[in-house]
Amino acid sequence: MSDDVIAGEIGQRIEAIRLKRNVGQDVVAHEAGISRETYRKIAAGKGTLVNVIAVLRVLGELGRLATLIEEVSSSPLQLARMQGKQRLRAGHARAASANVKSAVKTPIGKPRLIGDRSSKKDTSW
Repeated sequence: MSDDVIAGEIGQRIEAIRLKRNVGQDVVAHEAGISRETYRKIAAGKGTLVNVIAVLRVLGELGRLATLIEEVSSSPLQLARMQGKQRLRAGHARAASANVKSAVKTPIGKPRLIGDRSSKKDTSW
């Protein structure tokens, strides 16, 4: 459907609502704050969005635009992608480094393994 066809369909539906409520064009136009000619343009699909909203408000059908007014929420998957990588658990480097300080370290700063005698060479044999 083209934009003009969609606008015409919206205008026809507004006109059908008005007729169903048995309200005259001049009454709707007056309460919406527009001229009767402007209302006719809306019914023909040629009105502005502001005037369409005013007419729907007068007819008590503003709720038909609710899906356009609602805040668009992102899916959980999209939210996860937007947030980037988050840490899943706390690191344990601080706790481990406190225990390592008391241990004997190798020249490059790593703790020695238990029973590792590489720094003390056995020259007795």
